[in-house]
Amino acid sequence: MDEHGEHGLAKGEFSASFTDWFRSHRDSHVALIAEAADSPVGMAWLALINRVPGPGVWLRLAGHLQSVYVLPAHRDEGIGAALVTAALKEATDRGLDYVWVHPSKRSFPLYRRIGFAESEGVLEVDLRRQRP
Repeated sequence: MDEHGEHGLAKGEFSASFTDWFRSHRDSHVALIAEAADSPVGMAWLALINRVPGPGVWLRLAGHLQSVYVLPAHRDEGIGAALVTAALKEATDRGLDYVWVHPSKRSFPLYRRIGFAESEGVLEVDLRRQRP
């Protein structure tokens, strides 16, 4: 597959491997699919994180919004916003405390319009930069 200059598995091999991956991650990832004319045109994934229990609050849940994607021919039609909004509703319905996302430069305005804000309470180290 070829996305953003990345090269990977052939379509058939990716589909088979991805099917296996999803079967083993159904309890930790929620898939959201956008359709137009009965065809998939976009997706988003909500990774569910069970955080370590605290003395005051035992059940502590969070989410990581991942792989939000809309086919290029269907961008700027509100599909991305609908997917993110649906993911946030799912997170709310499941009682998650917060959801975070690593947006692309292009998608920052979308997330800000929906209510995401930069947080001084989060630090990150990108370990990919330390690999040879």
